[in-house]
Amino acid sequence: MNQASLPALLSVSVLLTAAATSQQEGLSPIQVMKLRSVRWAHPTPDGGAAFVRSEPRLAGEAPGSSRSHLYHLLDGKERLLIGGQSSVRGLSWAPGIEQLTRLDQGPGDDSTQLWTVPTDGSKPERLSKIPMRILSYKWRPDGVGVAYTTVDAIPPDREDARAMGFKQHIVDEEFSHISLWWWKRATGELRRLTDGRTVFSYEWSPDGKRLAVGMAPRNLVDDHYMFTRLYIVDLDTGEATDLGHHPGKVGDYAWSPHGTSLAYVTSNDQNDPHAGNIYLRKLNSNKSKALTSGLRGMAHQLEWVTDEGGQEKLHATISRGVRSSLEEIDKTGKGKHRTVAQAPGLAFSSIFDLRADGACLAIASTAKHPPELVRLHGSSAERLTNSNPWLADVALGRQTTERFEARDGLEIEGLLMFPVGYKAGKRYPMVIVAHGGPESHYSEGWNTSYSRWGQLLCARGYFAWYPNYRASTGYGVAFAKADHGDPMGREFEDHLDAIEYFSGKGLIDTSRIGVGGGSYGGYTAAWAATRHSDHFAAAVSFVPFVDIRTKWYTSDIPWEFYYVHYQEKWPHEQPGFLEDRSPLTWAPHCRTPLLLLGGTNDTRVHPSQPFMLYRAVKFSTDTPVRYVRYPGEGHGNRLNVYQYDYARRTLRWFDHYLGKESQRSDSPPPFDLDYLAWRNTQKDR
Repeated sequence: MNQASLPALLSVSVLLTAAATSQQEGLSPIQVMKLRSVRWAHPTPDGGAAFVRSEPRLAGEAPGSSRSHLYHLLDGKERLLIGGQSSVRGLSWAPGIEQLTRLDQGPGDDSTQLWTVPTDGSKPERLSKIPMRILSYKWRPDGVGVAYTTVDAIPPDREDARAMGFKQHIVDEEFSHISLWWWKRATGELRRLTDGRTVFSYEWSPDGKRLAVGMAPRNLVDDHYMFTRLYIVDLDTGEATDLGHHPGKVGDYAWSPHGTSLAYVTSNDQNDPHAGNIYLRKLNSNKSKALTSGLRGMAHQLEWVTDEGGQEKLHATISRGVRSSLEEIDKTGKGKHRTVAQAPGLAFSSIFDLRADGACLAIASTAKHPPELVRLHGSSAERLTNSNPWLADVALGRQTTERFEARDGLEIEGLLMFPVGYKAGKRYPMVIVAHGGPESHYSEGWNTSYSRWGQLLCARGYFAWYPNYRASTGYGVAFAKADHGDPMGREFEDHLDAIEYFSGKGLIDTSRIGVGGGSYGGYTAAWAATRHSDHFAAAVSFVPFVDIRTKWYTSDIPWEFYYVHYQEKWPHEQPGFLEDRSPLTWAPHCRTPLLLLGGTNDTRVHPSQPFMLYRAVKFSTDTPVRYVRYPGEGHGNRLNVYQYDYARRTLRWFDHYLGKESQRSDSPPPFDLDYLAWRNTQKDR
């Protein structure tokens, strides 16, 4: 990209109204793989900002995930600080020395250390010499040192056994805790702060004498999700005091500026699938106050500011359906929250440098571009970076927010992307892109990636429907719990009602409906292809679970299944019901051409899940079915080559079975793909 041509400030309104010319073509899979986006930012003392941009790997490089490069933005001009083959990680602002720092392993280092990241062109300096690999760190507010986490060492006897070739693993028992430590910069002092529990998160108090710490009994995914609790740890003594109230999942938390209170995001109860409600705990009290009871939305990031009069004000980023906003939270608990910043069509994931007047930096996207660095203030948003200037020459489908009433009267919301070159009065094929979780939701903004095919489908003449079906987050606790004890019940009827709704508007051809998604979205697609096969002409099911009972017992989150989705009943307590709600049971009824895909190292959904459905459909029907396995991949594809392959195979499957002349009985397309476009990507970067 030519940095000299970078616009200094681009308003969101201009970007949203940019029109595509008739000569423009829609987005292609190879273009999706080239998309850059901004992931992190921090203001610099010179009035600029440091930010991290993801840089995809393409042909000519070894397969891998995107690199993270660091830039300095000043007066609308970008300067690369760390790029090339490097990938920056562990960035933070170090008070006291007033510099950026990062994690790196320099020449001669035995482990990851702290290094400075000068923005003035001077040479980086190593700050620490810690004899353990640092996982994460946070500077004390006065810059005297850092709290950091590291994985506990393996016991010597076990290490000796491994050296002799004894590398067996004891499931659920053999793990090493993540412990919290203190490092003092001036003296090099190292001191352990926690022992016997795993630290998943932590935040310094403003005076630097305490830390709020999220800890769980074991270093397991399920413990992270369901059994993390908040503690206050004293820096001098290491004493940990349980905060007491947080019955389920724990989200973000933040100290008040005076250090007298802690605001935190947690579940409403242990059966609540999301941490989305805000509580406030005064540390001289033994009781927490609910600040967002009844919120028809979801809280995410918490930030405090102090106004000119010294009053502490709590702010939070809030999802209300597909819209995102920054709101000042009413600390009385009466729910009179005030919207501080919200720009039409703008979805922001994180904010930085929040000022007392509500101005801040944000990472945000629109329907026209992936996440960029934006300055927010009230209803105005100034875009500060342009990571993909070539997108201006790509035709994109229009994106609208749609709402309809389900058969039981509940309002369902989602995002509809129109085919490129859409003509009113013509009916088009449509693909339902079902999100995973189901404790997740779609937001306004950019919604296209290797696994979310929105604009890729629009470019090929499809409608893409992104539903926030019941059980989605962003609509309150009751809505998020609506699938409990009823998987693929009324929540799936929301998909069928969407088909009827869009057909009634004269938009879609109901004989050419596709469905796809990953994880719970893959479960949705597998259920559509088997139990409701009459409605769907093609299905793509990625890392799906297809038999709830065996998925439950082979997953890394059995306790979350127990508490969050299945009414605190184990599989043996509801065998008939779980059998009925499993696509594997309905495999002999599958008449929908089904593409199954997944990784061989998936711990969330065991690879046997898609394999079982593949074999069941193959041996009990004549319906076209294919199963693609990605070596070494987990619950989603990390490597660029497998991301590209997945996107290409998905689109070809839909094209093959949703075309005007297509028949469900048609043989699958050839399993080999043409990778010529991939080979040529290095030439046009």
